Amino acid sequence: MSQIVFKNVNYAYTVGDGRTIKALKNLSFTIEKGQFVTLAGMNGSGKSTLAKLLNGLFVPTDGEILIDGISTKDEKNTFEVRRRAGMVFQNPDNQMVATIIEDDVAFGPENIGLPREEIIARVDYALDAVGMQEFRKRTASKLSGGQKQRVAIAGVLAMKPDILILDEATSMLDPKGRREVMNIAKELNSQGITIINITHNMEEAVISDRVLVLRKGRIVIDAPPKDAFASGLVEACGLTLPPALQVAEDLKTAGFEFPSQILFEEELVEGVCRQLK
Repeated sequence: MSQIVFKNVNYAYTVGDGRTIKALKNLSFTIEKGQFVTLAGMNGSGKSTLAKLLNGLFVPTDGEILIDGISTKDEKNTFEVRRRAGMVFQNPDNQMVATIIEDDVAFGPENIGLPREEIIARVDYALDAVGMQEFRKRTASKLSGGQKQRVAIAGVLAMKPDILILDEATSMLDPKGRREVMNIAKELNSQGITIINITHNMEEAVISDRVLVLRKGRIVIDAPPKDAFASGLVEACGLTLPPALQVAEDLKTAGFEFPSQILFEEELVEGVCRQLK
């Protein structure tokens, strides 16, 4: 059984004048355990709505979502869905509840009544996983944006989720902070955690197994990164190409040739140096 299943899912908002606006339209897809999936789209495409549906914060207007076979529509499943599918939001300050780092990470396990020994073990595991063990006694106000987001991820990891949803988790960070968060995501994925990265930054998409692009509430691309960027639909959806690919495309007009599609900086540098020699 697939870890995540969407069956004919629709979601509609009710706006102030009583009208309903469909944010998601008849979505059907599956995600397998251990995949790293990028969910991309411009503002208003429905990607953040989809993220909240994954975590059980929203329930479908129509259709069904299953997380490990558990329906998100049934209220008695809400806690279990959120335990299995942890979410990290855009602004880490909105997700932190304690002044001291280790207290913040311990908040979730404490609130589900775990024994003290288990809480300590989970805090240690989570801080080690995000490389923040040495900061455990510090206050959040002294951290950089990237460090705060790492602590937010640790708070989710302390709940031992099977799925980690990053909802625009790097959009407020500088390039260094974005790299830190993506490196952690890759490492967690290598340990078997399913990663769903919601973003409009296509540089992040190249490290995923699969790219899903939303446009006006519908999935218009579902493919591995190389196929997704070769389709021409990414740009048609208002998204930019990854920087390395864009530079490679520009260099082709100047006579450079590349044996395959360029997605990473290292590939670009190697290809350019080879031809300059």
